[in-house]
Amino acid sequence: MRTSESKAITNQVLFEAKLPDYQEIIERLASKYRVVDGSFYEGLVNFKTNMIAPKHKWYDYKQGYSELLVKHIIEEEKPSKEHYVLDPFCGVGTTNLTSINLGYKTVGFDINPMAILATKAKIHHYSPNEISLIKEYIENFILPDTRVEIEVGRVIQTSFMEDVLEILLKIRFFVDSIDNNPVQDFFRLALISIIDKCSLKVKDGNGLKFKKNYKAVPDLVQCYLDKAAEMLSDIQLSNSDNESKIIFGSMITEDAFKQVENIPVGLCVFSPPYANCFDYCEVYKLEFWIGGFVQSYDDFERFRSMALRSHVNSKFSHDFTNSNKDVDTVASLISSFNIWNKNIPDMIRGYFDDMELMIKNLSKILVDKAKCYIVVANSGYKGILVPTDLLLADIAEKYGYEVCNIYHARKIRSSSQQMHILNSEFDNLMRESVIELQISK
Repeated sequence: MRTSESKAITNQVLFEAKLPDYQEIIERLASKYRVVDGSFYEGLVNFKTNMIAPKHKWYDYKQGYSELLVKHIIEEEKPSKEHYVLDPFCGVGTTNLTSINLGYKTVGFDINPMAILATKAKIHHYSPNEISLIKEYIENFILPDTRVEIEVGRVIQTSFMEDVLEILLKIRFFVDSIDNNPVQDFFRLALISIIDKCSLKVKDGNGLKFKKNYKAVPDLVQCYLDKAAEMLSDIQLSNSDNESKIIFGSMITEDAFKQVENIPVGLCVFSPPYANCFDYCEVYKLEFWIGGFVQSYDDFERFRSMALRSHVNSKFSHDFTNSNKDVDTVASLISSFNIWNKNIPDMIRGYFDDMELMIKNLSKILVDKAKCYIVVANSGYKGILVPTDLLLADIAEKYGYEVCNIYHARKIRSSSQQMHILNSEFDNLMRESVIELQISK
């Protein structure tokens, strides 16, 4: 979330008209839903513990959650193995890989091609021939003389030393030359996994910033081969072959949803993008370019435009299918301030419009009494809280879900501009939560 040095009410009439309604919404929803201690989840709603877990550690995904969260939920719910475990925002496949390791069939969706690659590489059942081929490539690797040519814009030029970029693009040439798709995916993932180590920049919030203490990787080729060898070792430890279906696309679109509309889902665990203006394409743009997922800035913008309406870096639709008076009140109140982008109120409307369609589509494929767990964080603009967990819980009830619990996983930092327009009893609303839903049919 961005902040400015000062905030001001630019539409006093609108502010005074919407503030009482906003306060009523917060009080009504906060008293309606059961918010319980979720401190158990505090260390599980981030990706950190995955960095010591086989396969999960192949790529450090800043927006992910722990395999231990998924494992806990599956062990608690014990869904039938005749049914699928679904993640409609699968990212790098934490839900899917954990489910497969526990003997479940799984389905995942995402619109980030880099994340889809990581998921497919991690959950693929590698044949003896593919394992042998990977081992052979590692043992006999020689850096090619030829490099791939990419559109080297300012972002690439400022993110790598010239010699580092040269090596990365030569490794890309090697990867692109592999004619076995799963093996190529394996080595492409190894390539994008070392970008953070050798880049001049580091992921920071909603983008990239220069590292304070950049240290060159002494031998980048060896770093790459070490990563591939580590990944190969994980395959030899765990190589499950349970059924999986990973789909590039968004489940809120008709074409993508048709691919799963007849699949029985016994459990859904996911974390959507948060309504906080974070653009995940922007955060991973070096991987997009070096990994070969985009060839032009038009390609890059296309992926941005496919995303859930959770940021303002694309020309998103300002049309809304599902009317929501509470969401509109929150968005209108925010618009009474000097917000840094005039599209934020419609982004918030669009976010909940998209999430309502997601929740509706999920209700069609979840089997009776199936659970759905959603990891989400509330956000704020100019001191106005967006109670995402409460709003999503309220939306879910419209489609036959019972709101079992909202777990308060951890407190998140509030803006220094917080207005304190709510009573102190609502201070705990700045939180990351796990929403537990159950469908009844």
